[in-house]
Amino acid sequence: MDGVNLVRSSGGVVVKNQDNRWNVLLVRKKGALVWTLPKGHLEKKEEEEEAARREVEEETGCRVTVGPRIGEIFFTYERNGQCFEEHASFYLMEAREGGPIKAEEEIAETRWFDFPSALRALAYENERDILRQAQECLNARR
Repeated sequence: MDGVNLVRSSGGVVVKNQDNRWNVLLVRKKGALVWTLPKGHLEKKEEEEEAARREVEEETGCRVTVGPRIGEIFFTYERNGQCFEEHASFYLMEAREGGPIKAEEEIAETRWFDFPSALRALAYENERDILRQAQECLNARR
């Protein structure tokens, strides 16, 4: 894996219960046409869960309660002629207050979706898998 830079990130599946139905918060970054789960890179000496909370709150403006770790995805990309392999962990989070707002300059839009709409809106299959795992976790709580 020579020449590949490893990047660690963390984020959340942010949910809130409205009228006995779970909704999930997605973000669209500036310059992007796709909806994704909120996430961002770990800072030095930061733990996954700590980074997940910070990134979600920065990107969405929501204050959250962090629940269980629900999974991890892997993907590669190229930027400025360099290859990166990113490992992103996700936690189930419940919105307590605030948001959704455009809380950070890199975020163009945040929006609540019901689960079926969120599955259709998410652009990447690995993020849809994370969302399905979150839904299973929520269903197991009932």
